Amino acid sequence: MNLLNMLFQLIILVLTVTAQETSNSTNAPVTQANPSRTTFQAVLQVDRPVQGQLTGVSNDNGTGVNFNVNFFDFPDVMQGPFKYHIHEYPVPASGNCTATGGHLSPFGRQDDPACDPTAPWTCQPGDLSGKHGNTSHLTSSASADSQAVGTFQAMYLDLYVSTDPSNAAFFGNRSVVVHSANGTRLNCGNFVQMMTQDSTTGGNSNETNTTAPTTSQTNNVAAAVGAMSWESVVVFAAGLSLLTIASSLI
Repeated sequence: MNLLNMLFQLIILVLTVTAQETSNSTNAPVTQANPSRTTFQAVLQVDRPVQGQLTGVSNDNGTGVNFNVNFFDFPDVMQGPFKYHIHEYPVPASGNCTATGGHLSPFGRQDDPACDPTAPWTCQPGDLSGKHGNTSHLTSSASADSQAVGTFQAMYLDLYVSTDPSNAAFFGNRSVVVHSANGTRLNCGNFVQMMTQDSTTGGNSNETNTTAPTTSQTNNVAAAVGAMSWESVVVFAAGLSLLTIASSLI
């Protein structure tokens, strides 16, 4: 009987440690049930260095957001690679990009260490260039006045931001900021909703998903594995083993 009590107490301890470790994790979960095809766009201010826009459209299946990036007129390609992030606050009427605060990071992830693009769930949700690549591959051409013109375009699916206002990773009321390599905030713009699909979430949509299912499934599996640390897996497995032993002794 004493052995059974000890086993059950150990199981409770294991589960408690697992819950604490999980709750303290800064990993970002995959966003689900985003309203289908809800679109937000941020246009950079016209009187600042760097022009362009960032557009995010939620997937038909409700998982993640598809982004289309179009930046151009960089002041000097040599100041790059330029980075861009979703920031916590909108740009005020004064246009001051500093007032946008830090990167969107609702789970407590700090700026350092740098984002690992091979494990995007460990990055700040707002660190788009960290997860999907900065402007290190700018294309340049010569304008009429012989000034260099840098253009950066990209399209990708981000699984860790949301178009659902109830989600902590919602970006529709925030801003995008473009930085030079030294961190200077060159330009910024607020996200504005461009189009609203009906209230049906992607999971129940009859529309054809524009993202290849195999890609989404692979990313979701990787995100699920990445969201649980190795320590959690070991501790949880140990708890299950102890529970099995205890059950056999009853």
